[in-house]
Amino acid sequence: MSNLNLKGIWIPIEILTAEKLSDKEKIIYSIILYLSKQNSYCYLTNKTISELLNISITQVSKLVNSLKDKKYIDIELIYKENSKQVEMRKLIPISKNKNTYLTKVKYPLQQNFNPPIEDKTLFKADRKQKTSRRKNKAVTRTRRKRR
Repeated sequence: MSNLNLKGIWIPIEILTAEKLSDKEKIIYSIILYLSKQNSYCYLTNKTISELLNISITQVSKLVNSLKDKKYIDIELIYKENSKQVEMRKLIPISKNKNTYLTKVKYPLQQNFNPPIEDKTLFKADRKQKTSRRKNKAVTRTRRKRR
């Protein structure tokens, strides 16, 4: 596999909820962010990414270029001396997105969701009605037995 020492990746909420990005782009971008924490860039080959995600090198190339086109990363190519052959490629997260590992979510996620159906306050009145019905039935039963 790859020589990266990854134990896992964290996908920040800003990336996870980005509608412009596909699932694979989110994963690749998160890897780039993680590896760029110290130097603000990383060296990551298409082959390494393809081995990590079990996809073709061609597909990785398209996804990385898509991230560049969507202005999530910059790509800087370093050429061999006196040659047009690429020696290394720097993947640089664009500054508006690179600090997502340090930021916190402004609003808790719970505010974005409806309360669960089993909210106790919603069913208090129903429970009171049911218990009062049970008591009434029990009273009528005991009255019938006495007669």
